[in-house]
Amino acid sequence: MRQRLLEAAIGCLEEKGYSETTVTEVQERAGVARGTLLHHFPAKAQLMVAATEHLVLDRVEQFRAAASAIPDEADRLQAVVDLAWTDLAGPSFFTALELWVAARTDDELRAALLPAQKRLFGALHNVLFEVLTPQLGDDPRTATLVELTIDTLTGLAITTMLGERTTSPETLLRRWKRALAVLLGERSADDWL
Repeated sequence: MRQRLLEAAIGCLEEKGYSETTVTEVQERAGVARGTLLHHFPAKAQLMVAATEHLVLDRVEQFRAAASAIPDEADRLQAVVDLAWTDLAGPSFFTALELWVAARTDDELRAALLPAQKRLFGALHNVLFEVLTPQLGDDPRTATLVELTIDTLTGLAITTMLGERTTSPETLLRRWKRALAVLLGERSADDWL
């Protein structure tokens, strides 16, 4: 039953966004009684956070599976950046983004979202470290580069969503991957554009 409610909430969030999604609509879409929904999720904020957490954890597992398929001889850092971009440029990211923005002014949602966000970003960082360790080992720069990559790609996804750019996302992504190689000493600083 909980799974059905989460799937219904995700569908509503993806189609209508946070502000237009109502608990009644989720209830009807799931085909359950009001009491059933309220038993599992007494407040809209709890339902929306649980749905987003479910969605993002599923994305993290899909990312882990795709990353584990990267051939050993491949440049893992470059491949992981491509995988992360594919994920962040998709609808799941924008569903989560809706909640982050709404949480800025909704105290109840923010209180419910913060612990989930810590779990989700922790899971994502763990996957990135698992995938990058064979290439980077225990390089102390890895944590910073992972954080910068997530933040850079998140910003790129947001600004791309808003419309036309002077530089294409593909060009910026290619330049970021080159910059990472420069930061790791794998390329010359003259070769980052």
